[in-house]
Amino acid sequence: MKHFFFTIFIACICAVASAATVTYTADNTTIFSNPERGFITMLEGHLTQSKPYAVKGNESILDNKKTSEKMSIILVHYYLDKFVNTETLPTEVLNGFDQDMQVLRNKGMKAIIRFSYTASTYVNGNGEESAKDAKWVIAQGHINQYKSHWQANADVIFCFQAGIIGAWGEWYYSDNYGNKQTTMISSRRKVVDALLEAVPEDRCIQLRTPLFKTGYVRSKEPLTAEEAWQNTGKARLGHHNDAFLYDYDNMGTYSDTAKEKPYLAQETLYVPLGGETDITSRSLAEQWATYEKTTAEMSRLHWTFIQSGYAQQTTNMWRENGTFDELNRKMGYRYQLVSGSFSDQVRPGAYIDVQLKIKNVGYAPLYNKRTAYIVLKNGNKMYQLTLPVDPRSWLPNGVVTEIHEGVKVPADVPAGTYDMYLYLPDQYASLASNPAYAIRFANNNVWESSTGMNKLNAQVTISGNPIGQDVENIEIESPKAVKEIRDGVIYIHRGDKTYDLTGREIQ
Repeated sequence: MKHFFFTIFIACICAVASAATVTYTADNTTIFSNPERGFITMLEGHLTQSKPYAVKGNESILDNKKTSEKMSIILVHYYLDKFVNTETLPTEVLNGFDQDMQVLRNKGMKAIIRFSYTASTYVNGNGEESAKDAKWVIAQGHINQYKSHWQANADVIFCFQAGIIGAWGEWYYSDNYGNKQTTMISSRRKVVDALLEAVPEDRCIQLRTPLFKTGYVRSKEPLTAEEAWQNTGKARLGHHNDAFLYDYDNMGTYSDTAKEKPYLAQETLYVPLGGETDITSRSLAEQWATYEKTTAEMSRLHWTFIQSGYAQQTTNMWRENGTFDELNRKMGYRYQLVSGSFSDQVRPGAYIDVQLKIKNVGYAPLYNKRTAYIVLKNGNKMYQLTLPVDPRSWLPNGVVTEIHEGVKVPADVPAGTYDMYLYLPDQYASLASNPAYAIRFANNNVWESSTGMNKLNAQVTISGNPIGQDVENIEIESPKAVKEIRDGVIYIHRGDKTYDLTGREIQ
């Protein structure tokens, strides 16, 4: 934010009187749950009219995983094998999705969603291994039916996986979309088009290989900061790897690692990568999935989640050698407060100057939109002030982001001394007041579990007349500066730019 400083003669205190500086102690050891990141487990449901659930009935599994592994997200895999030839899904099946999402909402968790039509392969008439997925006209109808249900439950959905095509929805073996195809052919493009239209626009859809994305967007150039977080296919298509660390090319995930891994390293600053390992041999795990290789690859490619139980030969080895705990701390984002400086006395209607240094020691950034707030609290009086930053831009792997912004105190805030907090609740109103969906910072003595807020260990005193009550007494001495009073607030015009009394440029 740009600042311009004016000489101001004023009859009483206007904005910042002084500042308080705080340093914070990092917590590099505690494992705790944070929204939309970390280890996951998978719940599967082969849906029928009488049993249209994958999550409901498995509440004890969720409770156990939240406690033992600090999970916040679950991969929910719906198999529509009973409806592979059925054009219209029963209402009970659609409503079952809503009920599953309500269970997650009650548990303070979110879902990664995948739909597919078969969990097996077979040998077709040509002697090839293939899979009995649904024809496009069937799949298209099902996607259209689910659209309103997906939209209604966007709050508890972290992201989607494209699914639909082939065995396990992994886009390889397929009767209807080109068997063993590794590129984005037209039949597969239709699936992505339909999903982009049906999935809530603020949620990403993960594709199984980098080639599928580059083929869909018709570009091998990765996302840039200017392209990110838009409602475009390029900005919304992420990646999942269900053969992490398996051999050189991860069982065909990569066609050219020398090009595709740097591509992913840039892409995953803006779209999520997650999945599972498929190393089912302990000897191969000891060769390919060592602590050093696993953590280096997750750091480089910004991994956000991975299955904790598959493949067990690998995840059990991780538990034994310390990899598991390290991943549980660092997958996704892990924010730490480094230092802060804050106005300690302002008038109502003025700006509190906020200077923060925040380090992200996790492997990845935050992906879904989230607003940051400075909260003022005095007894039962609480005020939530928007901090004009985007937490998705706080880069990972130890990068320190410096924030210097102003937050405006409402003119009607009562005089008093207020404790200050940093608060990152869920963006959806349905979850915003639930502490389980707020982001916890990895520092000692800052987390307030009852509210989901992080204590800044600083106070600000609000006192004096509100800004605007004595604006006529303020004089400006600055070349070519013009004062304007509008709705009781002073604005300073200099050239083609406008500022407030603290020198903040008004956009």
